[in-house]
Amino acid sequence: MKLSFVILSYKNLNHLRLCITNIKKLQLPFSYEIIAVDNASEDGSREMVLELFPEVKLIVNQKNIGHPAGNNIGFRQAQGEYIAMINPDIIFRSKKDILNILEYLTQHQDVALVGPRVYNPDGSIQHSCYRKYSLLTPVFRRTFLGQLPFGKRNVSQHLMTDFAHDQTREVDWLLGACLFIRKKAIEQIGLMNEKLFLYFGDYEWCDRAWKKDWKVVYYHNTSHIFHYHKRESAKEKSSIKQLFSYVTRIHIKDWLLYLKMK
Repeated sequence: MKLSFVILSYKNLNHLRLCITNIKKLQLPFSYEIIAVDNASEDGSREMVLELFPEVKLIVNQKNIGHPAGNNIGFRQAQGEYIAMINPDIIFRSKKDILNILEYLTQHQDVALVGPRVYNPDGSIQHSCYRKYSLLTPVFRRTFLGQLPFGKRNVSQHLMTDFAHDQTREVDWLLGACLFIRKKAIEQIGLMNEKLFLYFGDYEWCDRAWKKDWKVVYYHNTSHIFHYHKRESAKEKSSIKQLFSYVTRIHIKDWLLYLKMK
Protein backbone atom coordinates (compact mmCIF):
# COMPACT_ATOMS: atom_id res chain seq x y z
CA MET A 1 0.00 0.00 0.00
CA LYS A 2 1.29 3.43 -0.94
CA LEU A 3 -0.26 5.85 1.55
CA SER A 4 -2.09 5.82 4.88
CA PHE A 5 -4.09 8.88 5.90
CA VAL A 6 -4.23 9.18 9.69
CA ILE A 7 -6.86 11.67 10.84
CA LEU A 8 -7.07 12.40 14.56
CA SER A 9 -10.32 14.05 15.56
CA TYR A 10 -11.79 15.51 18.72
CA LYS A 11 -15.30 17.00 18.52
CA ASN A 12 -14.85 17.75 14.82
CA LEU A 13 -17.73 15.85 13.22
CA ASN A 14 -18.37 18.23 10.32
CA HIS A 15 -14.72 18.77 9.48
CA LEU A 16 -14.07 15.04 9.67
CA ARG A 17 -16.92 14.26 7.28
CA LEU A 18 -15.70 16.86 4.79
CA CYS A 19 -12.08 15.70 5.09
CA ILE A 20 -12.86 12.04 4.37
CA THR A 21 -15.25 12.97 1.55
CA ASN A 22 -12.57 15.17 0.04
CA ILE A 23 -9.93 12.43 0.08
CA LYS A 24 -12.28 9.97 -1.60
CA LYS A 25 -13.18 12.48 -4.32
CA LEU A 26 -9.51 12.90 -5.26
CA GLN A 27 -9.51 9.45 -6.91
CA LEU A 28 -5.86 8.86 -6.12
CA PRO A 29 -4.15 6.56 -8.66
CA PHE A 30 -2.62 4.24 -6.07
CA SER A 31 -3.69 2.13 -3.12
CA TYR A 32 -4.39 4.01 0.09
CA GLU A 33 -6.30 3.72 3.34
CA ILE A 34 -7.97 6.15 5.70
CA ILE A 35 -7.58 5.66 9.44
CA ALA A 36 -9.80 7.85 11.63
CA VAL A 37 -8.85 8.05 15.30
CA ASP A 38 -11.50 9.60 17.53
CA ASN A 39 -10.40 10.98 20.89
CA ALA A 40 -13.70 10.30 22.72
CA SER A 41 -15.57 13.11 20.95
CA GLU A 42 -19.11 12.07 21.93
CA ASP A 43 -20.49 14.30 19.17
CA GLY A 44 -21.68 11.61 16.78
CA SER A 45 -18.38 11.30 14.90
CA ARG A 46 -18.20 7.56 15.48
CA GLU A 47 -21.72 6.95 14.21
CA MET A 48 -21.15 9.22 11.21
CA VAL A 49 -18.02 7.35 10.08
CA LEU A 50 -19.65 3.96 10.55
CA GLU A 51 -22.69 4.99 8.54
CA LEU A 52 -21.14 7.01 5.72
CA PHE A 53 -17.64 5.52 5.42
CA PRO A 54 -17.70 1.84 6.40
CA GLU A 55 -14.43 1.28 4.53
CA VAL A 56 -12.56 3.67 6.85
CA LYS A 57 -10.60 2.11 9.71
CA LEU A 58 -12.19 3.67 12.78
CA ILE A 59 -10.49 3.66 16.17
CA VAL A 60 -12.41 5.13 19.10
CA ASN A 61 -10.49 5.99 22.26
CA GLN A 62 -12.26 5.85 25.61
CA LYS A 63 -10.88 9.26 26.59
CA ASN A 64 -9.04 12.17 25.03
CA ILE A 65 -5.45 10.94 25.16
CA GLY A 66 -3.96 13.93 23.36
CA HIS A 67 -2.39 14.64 19.98
CA PRO A 68 0.81 12.51 20.01
CA ALA A 69 -0.77 9.45 21.64
CA GLY A 70 -3.84 9.63 19.42
CA ASN A 71 -1.79 9.79 16.24
CA ASN A 72 0.49 7.00 17.42
CA ILE A 73 -2.51 4.66 17.57
CA GLY A 74 -3.14 5.41 13.91
CA PHE A 75 0.52 4.98 13.00
CA ARG A 76 0.59 1.52 14.54
CA GLN A 77 -2.30 0.47 12.30
CA ALA A 78 -0.95 2.10 9.13
CA GLN A 79 0.02 -0.21 6.27
CA GLY A 80 1.23 2.43 3.83
CA GLU A 81 4.77 3.07 2.71
CA TYR A 82 4.06 6.69 3.60
CA ILE A 83 1.75 8.25 6.19
CA ALA A 84 -0.18 11.50 5.86
CA MET A 85 -0.87 12.82 9.35
CA ILE A 86 -3.61 15.39 8.88
CA ASN A 87 -6.04 17.35 11.00
CA PRO A 88 -9.71 16.90 10.06
CA ASP A 89 -9.79 20.54 8.94
CA ILE A 90 -7.29 19.94 6.11
CA ILE A 91 -8.67 19.91 2.57
CA PHE A 92 -6.78 18.80 -0.56
CA ARG A 93 -8.27 20.49 -3.61
CA SER A 94 -5.99 18.67 -6.05
CA LYS A 95 -4.46 15.19 -6.04
CA LYS A 96 -1.48 16.67 -7.87
CA ASP A 97 -0.16 18.09 -4.61
CA ILE A 98 -0.16 14.67 -2.97
CA LEU A 99 1.48 13.10 -6.02
CA ASN A 100 4.19 15.77 -5.98
CA ILE A 101 4.91 15.21 -2.29
CA LEU A 102 5.18 11.44 -2.67
CA GLU A 103 7.42 11.84 -5.71
CA TYR A 104 9.69 14.10 -3.68
CA LEU A 105 9.89 11.55 -0.88
CA THR A 106 10.66 8.80 -3.40
CA GLN A 107 13.50 10.84 -4.87
CA HIS A 108 14.94 11.90 -1.50
CA GLN A 109 15.45 8.79 0.58
CA ASP A 110 17.14 10.71 3.41
CA VAL A 111 14.00 12.74 4.18
CA ALA A 112 11.76 11.52 7.01
CA LEU A 113 9.14 14.26 7.26
CA VAL A 114 7.74 16.63 4.65
CA GLY A 115 5.48 19.55 5.43
CA PRO A 116 3.75 21.02 2.37
CA ARG A 117 2.87 24.62 1.72
CA VAL A 118 -0.54 25.13 3.31
CA TYR A 119 -2.99 27.95 2.72
CA ASN A 120 -5.43 29.73 5.00
CA PRO A 121 -9.08 29.95 3.86
CA ASP A 122 -8.46 33.48 2.54
CA GLY A 123 -5.69 32.22 0.25
CA SER A 124 -2.77 33.53 2.31
CA ILE A 125 0.12 31.17 3.05
CA GLN A 126 0.05 29.70 6.54
CA HIS A 127 3.16 29.69 8.69
CA SER A 128 3.78 25.95 8.75
CA CYS A 129 7.55 25.71 9.18
CA TYR A 130 9.54 27.17 12.01
CA ARG A 131 12.88 27.79 13.59
CA LYS A 132 13.45 26.36 17.03
CA TYR A 133 11.98 28.10 20.05
CA SER A 134 14.17 30.12 22.33
CA LEU A 135 13.53 29.58 26.03
CA LEU A 136 10.94 32.39 26.20
CA THR A 137 9.26 32.07 22.79
CA PRO A 138 6.14 30.34 24.25
CA VAL A 139 5.71 33.22 26.69
CA PHE A 140 6.05 35.80 23.93
CA ARG A 141 3.53 33.95 21.78
CA ARG A 142 0.97 33.65 24.57
CA THR A 143 1.13 36.98 26.39
CA PHE A 144 1.24 40.73 25.88
CA LEU A 145 5.05 40.49 25.98
CA GLY A 146 4.86 39.35 22.37
CA GLN A 147 3.62 42.82 21.42
CA LEU A 148 6.78 44.46 22.71
CA PRO A 149 9.69 45.02 20.27
CA PHE A 150 11.95 42.29 21.67
CA GLY A 151 9.04 39.85 21.83
CA LYS A 152 7.99 40.60 18.26
CA ARG A 153 11.54 40.01 17.01
CA ASN A 154 11.70 36.69 18.82
CA VAL A 155 8.36 35.45 17.47
CA SER A 156 9.12 36.71 13.96
CA GLN A 157 12.39 34.79 13.95
CA HIS A 158 10.60 31.65 15.13
CA LEU A 159 7.80 31.96 12.54
CA MET A 160 10.35 32.48 9.73
CA THR A 161 8.59 35.61 8.50
CA ASP A 162 11.75 36.39 6.53
CA PHE A 163 11.11 33.27 4.42
CA ALA A 164 8.77 33.70 1.43
CA HIS A 165 7.75 30.02 1.46
CA ASP A 166 8.64 29.88 -2.23
CA GLN A 167 11.32 27.21 -2.14
CA THR A 168 11.80 23.72 -0.77
CA ARG A 169 14.27 23.72 2.10
CA GLU A 170 15.34 21.94 5.25
CA VAL A 171 13.80 23.34 8.43
CA ASP A 172 13.92 22.78 12.17
CA TRP A 173 10.23 22.16 12.73
CA LEU A 174 7.06 21.47 10.74
CA LEU A 175 3.44 22.10 11.70
CA GLY A 176 1.74 18.87 12.71
CA ALA A 177 -1.58 19.73 11.04
CA CYS A 178 -0.41 18.28 7.71
CA LEU A 179 2.68 16.08 7.61
CA PHE A 180 3.82 13.39 5.21
CA ILE A 181 6.05 10.80 6.86
CA ARG A 182 8.20 7.97 5.59
CA LYS A 183 7.04 4.97 7.60
CA LYS A 184 10.49 3.38 7.48
CA ALA A 185 11.88 6.43 9.24
CA ILE A 186 9.46 5.99 12.15
CA GLU A 187 11.08 2.62 12.84
CA GLN A 188 14.34 4.47 13.56
CA ILE A 189 13.05 7.74 14.99
CA GLY A 190 10.29 6.23 17.07
CA LEU A 191 6.68 7.29 17.50
CA MET A 192 5.58 10.69 18.78
CA ASN A 193 6.30 11.40 22.44
CA GLU A 194 3.17 10.61 24.43
CA LYS A 195 4.32 12.56 27.48
CA LEU A 196 3.24 15.67 25.58
CA PHE A 197 -0.51 16.21 25.37
CA LEU A 198 -1.30 18.84 22.75
CA TYR A 199 1.70 21.01 21.89
CA PHE A 200 5.30 20.36 20.84
CA GLY A 201 4.75 16.77 19.76
CA ASP A 202 5.64 17.78 16.21
CA TYR A 203 8.54 19.92 17.48
CA GLU A 204 10.05 17.09 19.53
CA TRP A 205 9.52 14.61 16.69
CA CYS A 206 11.28 16.79 14.13
CA ASP A 207 14.12 17.42 16.56
CA ARG A 208 14.49 13.68 17.12
CA ALA A 209 14.50 13.04 13.37
CA TRP A 210 17.43 15.41 12.89
CA LYS A 211 19.32 13.76 15.75
CA LYS A 212 18.82 10.39 14.03
CA ASP A 213 20.31 11.80 10.79
CA TRP A 214 16.98 12.13 8.98
CA LYS A 215 16.02 15.33 7.20
CA VAL A 216 12.95 17.47 7.85
CA VAL A 217 11.82 19.41 4.79
CA TYR A 218 9.36 22.16 3.94
CA TYR A 219 8.00 21.45 0.45
CA HIS A 220 6.77 24.46 -1.51
CA ASN A 221 5.40 22.90 -4.71
CA THR A 222 1.79 22.61 -3.52
CA SER A 223 -0.99 25.04 -4.37
CA HIS A 224 -4.25 23.50 -3.22
CA ILE A 225 -3.90 22.41 0.42
CA PHE A 226 -6.07 24.43 2.80
CA HIS A 227 -6.29 24.54 6.59
CA TYR A 228 -9.78 25.71 7.47
CA HIS A 229 -9.66 26.01 11.22
CA LYS A 230 -7.76 28.32 13.52
CA ARG A 231 -6.96 27.06 16.97
CA GLU A 232 -8.72 28.71 19.87
CA SER A 233 -5.35 29.96 21.03
CA ALA A 234 -5.05 32.04 17.88
CA LYS A 235 -8.35 33.77 18.61
CA GLU A 236 -7.41 34.96 22.05
CA LYS A 237 -6.32 38.50 22.64
CA SER A 238 -2.79 39.08 23.85
CA SER A 239 -3.48 40.27 27.37
CA ILE A 240 -2.70 39.35 30.93
CA LYS A 241 -5.79 37.10 30.82
CA GLN A 242 -3.92 34.79 28.49
CA LEU A 243 -1.60 33.84 31.31
CA PHE A 244 -4.50 32.02 32.92
CA SER A 245 -6.29 30.61 29.87
CA TYR A 246 -6.70 26.86 29.46
CA VAL A 247 -4.78 26.61 26.19
CA THR A 248 -1.97 28.77 27.52
CA ARG A 249 -1.59 26.53 30.56
CA ILE A 250 -1.39 23.45 28.32
CA HIS A 251 1.06 25.19 26.00
CA ILE A 252 3.40 26.21 28.81
CA LYS A 253 3.03 22.85 30.57
CA ASP A 254 3.99 20.94 27.42
CA TRP A 255 6.90 23.34 26.83
CA LEU A 256 8.23 22.70 30.34
CA LEU A 257 7.82 18.95 29.80
CA TYR A 258 9.76 19.22 26.55
CA LEU A 259 12.58 21.13 28.26
CA LYS A 260 12.68 18.51 31.00
CA MET A 261 13.07 15.75 28.41
CA LYS A 262 16.03 17.40 26.70
